[in-house]
Amino acid sequence: MKRLLMLTLLLLLAACSPVNQLKTLDHPSPMQDLHASSSGLSLELVENEFTETPAVVETIITNDSESDYEHGQYYYIEVNKDGDWYTIVHSDSVFLDNPELTDFGLLLEAGADIRQNFALEGLKVELPPGHYRLVKTFLSQEQPFYEVSLAVPFDITE
Repeated sequence: MKRLLMLTLLLLLAACSPVNQLKTLDHPSPMQDLHASSSGLSLELVENEFTETPAVVETIITNDSESDYEHGQYYYIEVNKDGDWYTIVHSDSVFLDNPELTDFGLLLEAGADIRQNFALEGLKVELPPGHYRLVKTFLSQEQPFYEVSLAVPFDITE
């Protein structure tokens, strides 16, 4: 009887404790080798080390090229597992709740730099301690059209 009571208590405690299961895609990202600058564009974080999931991450985007690029408010997050980057999965309802989260629609003019805030709290994911990177995609505005993806690392420490 004591064992049954103890087992029930342990199961109850386990069910009530906050377990953070970070969900990622099953396979590593196909773009493992991304940099913080490419094609005259650069991406940096105002802060790159956090002690918990930040509500907002502030970025600085610089366009030192002679071309305009389109971008949006959305970034995606990847986590490093055993030396490979994996894209973190979140609910698609994020886009219904935050219609401003788009990949494109804003213009970054040649020679311009901007500050942009990305609200991680809107993704409704908790990031456990680890090594992450924020990834942003830009679309050229001149033919031939092409995309440029940039990534900048950050850490969440205990």
